[in-house]
Amino acid sequence: MKTAVDSSVLFDIVKGAPGAGAAQKALEAALSQGSACVCAVVVAELGRYFANEQDLRDFLRDCQIDHDSINMETALEAARIMRGYARNNGPRERVAPDFLIGAHAMRQADALLTSDAGFYSHYFDGLKVQTPD
Repeated sequence: MKTAVDSSVLFDIVKGAPGAGAAQKALEAALSQGSACVCAVVVAELGRYFANEQDLRDFLRDCQIDHDSINMETALEAARIMRGYARNNGPRERVAPDFLIGAHAMRQADALLTSDAGFYSHYFDGLKVQTPD
């Protein structure tokens, strides 16, 4: 099974937040069932917590997380879901990266590991959402 990992889970690990232990266990559980990946959006969001690119690459390697490019069909799916969100007057706090992460997990992985299960479960029909306990 291929699990896409959301920024929220990795932020907890990198920052040593109160949820870091649960996030690490959830990542390890995902790896025990297959592989873990991130799309470019997650790489970009995570990058601010590292002094340089190599440190970020090393972190992802050490966590056994692969990079997985977003293809055109996935980007179009993100746009379609975003249009529906806008038509339903969704709060303006959601931006394109959120939709790209969700669409990537839905179309190019088997599940999404995230701390934001409510949003992804609601807007990405059929997406298997996992959360740190």
